[in-house]
Amino acid sequence: MLRASLCGFLGLAAAHLSAAEISRSVRVTAVKESVFLKGMVAKGQIDLSGNNVKTDSFDSSDAAFSNNGQYDPAKSKDNGDVATNSGLVNSLSVGNANIWGRVSTGPGGTVSTGPNGAVGSRNWQLSGRKGIEPGYARDDMNIEFPDVMVPFTENFRVPGGNPLLVTASGNWKVEGDLNRSLVVQSNVQAVVLVTGNINLAGSDDRIEIQPGASLRLYVAGEKAAIKGQGVINQAGNAAHFYYFGLPTNRELTLAGNAAFIGGIYAPSAALTLGGGGNDTKDFIGASVSSTVKMNGHFNFHYDENLGRVGPDRRFVIKSWNEIPPSSTVTFP
Repeated sequence: MLRASLCGFLGLAAAHLSAAEISRSVRVTAVKESVFLKGMVAKGQIDLSGNNVKTDSFDSSDAAFSNNGQYDPAKSKDNGDVATNSGLVNSLSVGNANIWGRVSTGPGGTVSTGPNGAVGSRNWQLSGRKGIEPGYARDDMNIEFPDVMVPFTENFRVPGGNPLLVTASGNWKVEGDLNRSLVVQSNVQAVVLVTGNINLAGSDDRIEIQPGASLRLYVAGEKAAIKGQGVINQAGNAAHFYYFGLPTNRELTLAGNAAFIGGIYAPSAALTLGGGGNDTKDFIGASVSSTVKMNGHFNFHYDENLGRVGPDRRFVIKSWNEIPPSSTVTFP
């Protein structure tokens, strides 16, 4: 009798609880996260070998940290961060480079430095200190690298002539390899898909973006090599040129005074940087790649403005607050 009564009581209690409702309403604020939140980012190994290698930053949108939007070494900043998702030993080899900023690896990853390598703030660098400034290395890097999708499948033009001319805003497609000059004419906002490889030696073979124009270049070929001023971004602003490597794009090489101004998002590509020019403006913008290998002297200047105006990766939660249920919006 006692057992039966107890079971009956528990059954009634369970039935009563299942009918009750407890509700809370929360308002979440989300913001878009740029793919270019740091200067140089990779999934795997980053090797900054060679001498006279440097990263720093500036802000093309701020007159205090640029010269009419152009990089000025006298107005540079120390946010030239270098980061990898890799959690392996020596995931990031600084070598003898000067990283005016912070370094990050994935959980368990380590950073190695050469005898003349230095990672840290402006004061750390100007004082001639070597090694990593306390607090300037972390191992909590863990971000996603979404694949690049084909930007269009129809409603596109095909550029013709030599050089290939992009004469109007919209979608353009280069069938096969790009091994001759491609010119985006003034005030044209273009999206160009190259289905093959890219091989530009500079001088007569280059990508030219004329004043007021912008280019989003999508590359499906396995290899892309851009050498000797192979990209002429006449606006001088990285936000006017973005290179997107599809999953089939496995190699990207900038060499021989490439003087690159733009943003690179090629998460499946091994990025090789080397053979900087006579000045210090070897690379201006930001990069995301599978790996990074740097050879010879090279200067990498992160444009912090790309973290605001560059392409987005995803939405992230900025804040949340509990609100009265009466303020809740009901969705179908």
